Amino acid sequence: MHYITFLLPLLTATPSFAAAAQDTTVQVILSDSAAELGSQTRFIENFRQTKKPTDSTGPFQTVALRLGEGVKNKALRCKTLDSRNNPIVVTRGENVDTTFADGGEAKEWVLRDGRQKGKTIICDPAFVKAAVPVAKSGEALDLDIRVTLSDGNLATQTAFRATGLERERQNPVGSSGPHNSVTLSVDKDVKNQGLRFQVLDLQGDVIEVVRGENEDVTFADGGQPAWAFLEPASSKVGSIVCDPGFAVA
Repeated sequence: MHYITFLLPLLTATPSFAAAAQDTTVQVILSDSAAELGSQTRFIENFRQTKKPTDSTGPFQTVALRLGEGVKNKALRCKTLDSRNNPIVVTRGENVDTTFADGGEAKEWVLRDGRQKGKTIICDPAFVKAAVPVAKSGEALDLDIRVTLSDGNLATQTAFRATGLERERQNPVGSSGPHNSVTLSVDKDVKNQGLRFQVLDLQGDVIEVVRGENEDVTFADGGQPAWAFLEPASSKVGSIVCDPGFAVA
């Protein structure tokens, strides 16, 4: 009886060991069957990761996302950036997008504009289907977002690359100032035209700005003139922050 009592807990625990051994692989597969090129890069499902393609940067013709049975987020999406850090447009059936998912399909996504080198792969639980406009083949979208800092004479422009879809921090390009005004320019194809930014001083404190009767700690484009620094009226700038979560105060 002692032996039987000892074995029962082990038998009961067996299913939990099997569950723990489930496949949680997240893998992005880039390939070009004609040139026999391929890259398999692994990710973790629970947080944003940026990696270079493993073994080869291509050029590639297709991309696929493969999720193991133990991956909980079956809607996980990834995207591939080209050598200029632009998202590569992919197609599968009638779906045209800059991000791709597994979808439980064996069929690969095809790089719409032909064979391209992949510089970077990003997998992010925040990615959603068709989050940004997709340009027609041979055309380019106007997705520039630029912040201009000025002291009234000299100006410096800082570009933002995430098209306003996620929080992004950049250091001022060229000069930290001191500056006394800031302007935001958002191109017409950026989805969130109400995108807001803020400027921080060298100590990381927010610089208050004013435009007309509007005083705030964040600023938007709105097709209007520059925002003037209010508190302080002139300051060196340590960083500029874009956040789709920013709202009017």
